[in-house]
Amino acid sequence: MITLKLLGGVKFAVGKSSVVIDKSQSTVKEIIEELKNEAIEPKILNEKNLMVSVNGIDSSVTGGKETVIKTGDVITIVTIIHGG
Repeated sequence: MITLKLLGGVKFAVGKSSVVIDKSQSTVKEIIEELKNEAIEPKILNEKNLMVSVNGIDSSVTGGKETVIKTGDVITIVTIIHGG
C-alpha cells in the first residue's frame, strides 16, 4: 500500500488529508490520475500546479512523472501557488 499526504488545494480537491492506494508500486503520473478519479474538484489537480515529494525530495529531480513510488515511501502532494 502507498499512503499519500494531501495538503492545501489537493486536500480540498480530494476531500481528505490522506489517501491509501492499494498497490505496492506506482508512478507519480499514475498516482495523480487515481487522485483525479477520486476528486470532488478534479480541475484543481492540474499536474503543472502540483508538487509531489517522495521521501522529502521533489519528484521533478528524481524522474518527474515517471518517478517510481513503492510501499513505504512517504508521498506528499501540494498545490503550488503562483503570484506576481
